[in-house]
Amino acid sequence: KETNTSTTEITPPISTSASTSPSTPLCIKEECNWSMWYDVSYPGSGYDDGDFETIQNIESHGYKVCDNRKAVECRAVRFPNTPYPLLEQHITCNREEGLICYNKDQLPPICYNYKLRFKCCKNITAPCEYTTAPHTTTEKAKTTPIISTTLSTTSTELSTTPHLQTKHKTTTESTRRPQTEYIQTRTTTQSIIHTTTEIKPTPPSAPTTTPS
Repeated sequence: KETNTSTTEITPPISTSASTSPSTPLCIKEECNWSMWYDVSYPGSGYDDGDFETIQNIESHGYKVCDNRKAVECRAVRFPNTPYPLLEQHITCNREEGLICYNKDQLPPICYNYKLRFKCCKNITAPCEYTTAPHTTTEKAKTTPIISTTLSTTSTELSTTPHLQTKHKTTTESTRRPQTEYIQTRTTTQSIIHTTTEIKPTPPSAPTTTPS
């Protein structure tokens, strides 16, 4: 199924004629569409043969190829949904020449049957279309700086040295004189106890003779 796409490019307004209302200026637009698929050649079996979908060959078959070609698309007829680079065949596919495939450049030496189409563009004059872009206000988020306040708490350590108040208690001791009497008495008694009295007998005295 062929799909035609249209691309429009807007150029600055041109001067209007007298019959055109000044309120509707005209612009030059580029309009692009894909052409039909061209397949005017079938690959031969010779070594120097191939598939030649060239612009000259297409026009020799009665087709008019556009002059303002912006793009080209080449596909194998057998694989219409596969981009040709994936087929691993060495072909030429460009806007200037068209498509050229030689059997001698392939392995095995036979080209697929190809087709191609062009993206054709032309300039047209049409009323200008102004697209009003939505006004997007980008508001920068207000960033409120977070001030990290570190409360420096000075911990004052009160070194409390206890004040020792030394009260000297003066104790008056009355020195009692020892009772020496008892001690002396006891000592005397002990002396008496331990004193041994030795009594020696007195030899008898000779009788005294008194002369008569």
